[in-house]
This record gives sequence, C-alpha cells and structure tokens, in this order.
Amino acid sequence: MPFGHHRFARRILTAVAAVAPAVALAAAGSVLGTASADAAVTCQVTYSSAQWGTGSGGFTAGLTVKNSGDPLSGWKLTFTFPGSQKLTQGWSARWTQLADRVTAENESWGGTVASGGSLHLGFNGTWTGSNPAPRDFAVNGVPCQGTLPNMSPSPVVSPSASPSPGPLRILIEPKQVTVPEGGTASVQVSLSRRPEGTVSIGTAHMTGDEDLTIVHSPSFTPDNWNIPQPLTVAAAEDDDAVNGSATFDTRSSQATAPSAVLWTATEQDNDTADPSPSPSPSVSPSPDVPVDNPFAGATGYVDPGWAADVESSAAKVDDATAQKMRSLKTTPTAVWLNRIADVTGGSGVTRTLKDHLDTALTQGAGYVTLVLHNLPDRDCRSRVSDAELHIQGNGLNRYKAEFVDPVAALLAKPEYRNLRVVTVIEPRALIDLIVGASQGIYPCEQAAGSGAYLTGIRYALDKLSSLPNVYTYLDAGSAGWAGWETNFTPLAAIITETARGTTGGLNSLDGIATNVGDYVPLQEPFLTGPNQTVSGQPILQSRFIDWNPYLNERDYAVAMRSALIAKGFPGSLGVVVDTSRNGWGGPARPTAASTSSDLNRFVDESRVDRRPSRAAECNQDGAGLGARPVAAPAPGVDAYLWIKRPGESDGVGGPLLPEGSDRLIDYRCDPKGTLTPGTDGWRPTGALPNAPLIGDWHHEQFVMLVKNAYPAL
Repeated sequence: MPFGHHRFARRILTAVAAVAPAVALAAAGSVLGTASADAAVTCQVTYSSAQWGTGSGGFTAGLTVKNSGDPLSGWKLTFTFPGSQKLTQGWSARWTQLADRVTAENESWGGTVASGGSLHLGFNGTWTGSNPAPRDFAVNGVPCQGTLPNMSPSPVVSPSASPSPGPLRILIEPKQVTVPEGGTASVQVSLSRRPEGTVSIGTAHMTGDEDLTIVHSPSFTPDNWNIPQPLTVAAAEDDDAVNGSATFDTRSSQATAPSAVLWTATEQDNDTADPSPSPSPSVSPSPDVPVDNPFAGATGYVDPGWAADVESSAAKVDDATAQKMRSLKTTPTAVWLNRIADVTGGSGVTRTLKDHLDTALTQGAGYVTLVLHNLPDRDCRSRVSDAELHIQGNGLNRYKAEFVDPVAALLAKPEYRNLRVVTVIEPRALIDLIVGASQGIYPCEQAAGSGAYLTGIRYALDKLSSLPNVYTYLDAGSAGWAGWETNFTPLAAIITETARGTTGGLNSLDGIATNVGDYVPLQEPFLTGPNQTVSGQPILQSRFIDWNPYLNERDYAVAMRSALIAKGFPGSLGVVVDTSRNGWGGPARPTAASTSSDLNRFVDESRVDRRPSRAAECNQDGAGLGARPVAAPAPGVDAYLWIKRPGESDGVGGPLLPEGSDRLIDYRCDPKGTLTPGTDGWRPTGALPNAPLIGDWHHEQFVMLVKNAYPAL
C-alpha cells in the first residue's frame, strides 16, 4: 500500500474576509430585466483584500458575486464601507462612491449573468485608522447577507455574549492514528466554540492507501459542540504486508480559519512479510501541509537583502519618497537561486538557501518563494546569457547533482516541515524554446535538440513535488510573448508534455507562474477586448496589439490555466502572477478611453501599458510597482506575487559597461537599440539608460517604480 504524495485533490481556496449568502423573494423585475417580478433571488459575495501602510494606506480588494437565482441581464452591486475607506479605482464594472455607499454597475458588454454564474470584480482604495470588510452587500436591491445554512434566521444573542464570537474551528486529536488491519480506530473531533446551528463534518481521502476509509462522521449542535465525538476510519483486510498510510482532509462549510484539518491514518498490517530492508524514514506532513493554496492565511518571507536595498535607496531621496519606499521593506519577495553557490555557498554569496530558510523561521513566516533558475544554457534567447552550466560541459548532470539535489535535500529537513516552500521552476525556459526555435536562435535550437531543458525540469519536479511542504509552479511565459496562437498552443502542449514525463505525471504540478520578470499589466481598463472596434477595425489589428488577443496578464493567465486543465491537468491547478513591475501608474497613465477614430492612435492613447512594443522586456521606462502580494485575488489564481525584486536590473543598459567587465550589452537592454515585433517594422527597446549588470540594484529604476506605482503608494 504505497503512500504517494499527489495533490490531485487540491482545491482552490479564496482568502475570504466576508461570505454573505441569502435567499430573498423580491419584486425586482424592472431591475433584473428578463427576470420575473416574483423571481427567487439568491446571491453570495466572497470578499478578500490586501492592504499596506501603518495607520493609513491603500488596499486592493477582490469580490466574487455568485448568482444562484434566475439569470440576470443587468446588475448593480451595492455595499457599505464601515470605516474611512475611499474607492480610488475599480475594474470589470462602473464604480461610484457616495459617502460610505459604493455602487458597481455592469458595463454594457457585461450585464448577463447566468443562473449559477459568478461576477469577478475588483477595486483599489485607501483607508485611515482601520480597514474592516464592507457590509450590506446587495444585488439589484436584494440583500446578499443573511444566515448561513442550518442556522436560525435571526440568532438571538444574550446580553452577556461577546459581540464577536471568533472563528469556528474544527479540532481533531490526535493528528495521527494507527488502525489494525481488518479493524477500526478513531480520532476525536470537537469545535472551538458554540455554533449557531447544526455543523456537519465531512472528510475526504486526500492521498495514500485506498484501503483506509472513513466509516463514521460526527455532527455537532449548539448543545454538544464541546463534547469530543469519534471520526472513525477502517482498514480493510488485504494480502500484502505493508503498513500503508493515508492523509484525510476533514472540513465543514460552516467552519473558518481554517476550514480544513489534515490528519493521517496508518494501517498496522497483520500479514507476514518476506525479510527485506526497512524502508527509509520519512517526515510526516504537519497538520497544516499540504494545503490547497500555500499563500492563503500565511505571511510571506521578507528577504533582509531586499529590505537593505530598499533602505539604500530611501537614504538618497526626499522624505516623502523615502517614507513610501520604507513602507515596502516588509513586502515579501522571492529568493532567486541563479547558481550552485546560491544553494551551497561560495564567492559573492551573502545568504545561502539555508540562511534564507532559517531567517524565514525566525520571522515566523508561513511561506517562502524560491525561484530555480539554473538550467544549462539558460535564457537561450539572450545574446549575453550568464548561465554557469552548459549542455556541452556535462551541465545537465551537474544541474541535477549539484543544484537540484542539494535544494531538495535541504527542503526535506525536519526543521522546515512546517514552512510552505513555493518553488517557481525555471522562468522563461519553455517559452524560450518555442520562440527561440521559431527565430532560428542557435542556443535555443541546441537546448531543444538535446532535451536538456525538459529533462532538467522533469528532474526538479520529481525531486520537489514529493516533498509535502513544497509547492511547484512551472513558468508559463506571459501574455507579451505567449499570447499569440502560434506560441500559446505549443506552450500549453510542452508544459503538458513536460509534466507527463515526471514520475507523478500531471499531479506533479501545483500550478503555473506567469509574467515572471515581465511588465504586462493585470488589466487594460479602456481596451475591452481584441474585437473592440475603432472605425470598423478590430483593435487586434493595431500596431501595438499586433494580433495578440490577450490584452492583459490576468486574462492570459486564466486562459493558460484553462487550456492546461482541458489537456488533463486537475481542476485544482493554480496560477501565480508576478505583479512586481506591471503597475504602469503615474502621470502618463490614461484616465479614460481615447476619443480618436484612428485605430493606432486610439489604442496608444487608451492603453496603460506604455511600452513601445509587447516584446519590450528589459528595464522598461515608465513602469511602476504593481499589485502588492495577495492570496486568491481571483478564481483560479492562487496569488499575485513579487517574484522579480523591484529595483533589480534586468541587464546592462549601455552605453557603458561597468569598469573591468567582460560582459556584452544586451541589445534588448540598450536604450538606443531596436526590437523586431511580429509586424510593422522596428521598435525601440524602451529600456532605461545606464542600468547595471543583471541582478544588481538599480536605484534609478526603483525610484521610477515607486513614483509610478499602481495602485499608488
């Protein structure tokens, strides 16, 4: 009965700050359009937010509004801010605020919501003092707040009751139980506080021995919530002599913070085994891992090196800018493992991987993000790749033995078992194979012909996906490079092919990562879709969009996820999007759609992405900080992250190299250089001048990113 660590049962969770279901009968025919006047209207709002600042600041919020009633042909969402919050900008709707009341009405192109369908909205705002969740959610005047299932319509609270009873948690002891073969055993379940109605407990078999099954589940009422009740597991008789184990997920829709508890059952086998060596001991996952979304409810690791770089810039600027910069010093960023010495130590390395992990534990961080970026002949499209390993120099074997193996061995140590380790696997590698081969770039052709990229990535996935506290996200390009159909479909195919070749198959992957180190904005608020027309011409044909139908990164990321699920990946597949430098705020950001009737002028005046070309990707002039890291900002999206550290150079930006350098200027980073997009001639690179070597701190870039942050600091 082998114990296999597969996360095929992984489900996407949303960091819910407010869930408000209700069923109401309303005479709302005139508001709902095609809905009848006596239709039953049911709505549920899920609200999440991420804020920044001390005493005051800003926040980004996401809302999912589920319509369980009749179909809608028009909708208006309203809610109330209970504090000092002010709406600054929203998307996917027309947003207004009057006093503390906020209204979001459908755009002309987005008024239809099917029965069972959902709206996905978002907005940015500011706060002072505190930032409590909104209340009084309603759709078309019908309240979306009320009682949870199995709760009385109007709970009566005694005068002595606390105004906030706290989260309702499921408590299970012990977290590990031994079950005799052919028999049963139980864990004891209770609740953390008195519920307001009946609480039903459900348990799913997550991984491991299928002969271990749940045979009894308890339920609780307001009268027996604190009396432990048995949750019973049985072990079927079998013919093998293996003490199989299984991990179970116990949860309830009424429970919160967290709603699920993981526990393990191990069979005590009664069959006689042939003499054989004892299996190697393994570290059991803690009750907290593996989880559905590693970012939900967890605080990210703050790299002290990042904080020091930010402070170095803050010391050089005016007080107002310095204050904004210092507010970012506690923002989590990823740790890049670009060479073997970053893992094991060596010249020029101030913090090894172990140092980072130990510091994360000291900080009490819930997760740390690592970027594995050391394939042989990596960055094959770059004319100045700084790869330390090479295919023709035994690079693939060194990648496995000297890079991946030490990483996996360190992450498997017991002291890190409760730390969620998110791994972003080899940025741009697979999209480079596709784009580089189509452009006849020899290093990419060599990498493709040797199979080094795919073999190396598969090896990393095999080593990492088997660790219970490690989560694997494979790079999936960005809308800027992979949005064209000629790249999108092959990229989805090669991601699938790569994962299928691992021991765990498609279950070896927890998700994909997009926009890593790139600049594509999350949304284009004034470009509504590729088929939007200007003077009868679709904007898809414009010079900037250049026949790439994905105008923004969020649409691309969700579309790539859907394409992979259609190829057989589990529906639990997640996405993380790098938003470190895709804000595009500041004075150059448009505030309304252009009124021009010229196709190219309309697009250029309406787009928030100010790059000269969608292929521009190095130290982009005019860019700004993007959305701050936040868990579950949209359905299917596990998190927005800062994977590329803002302020870190993409490459030397000419006209001069640092004294004594033997490097070449990357033409993509040369401010006087040009790019060749798919159509319509040459374009400038849009790169900043005088940028330092790749990976070095670029003060001028960081000042620009802070100035042009969107949402603004």
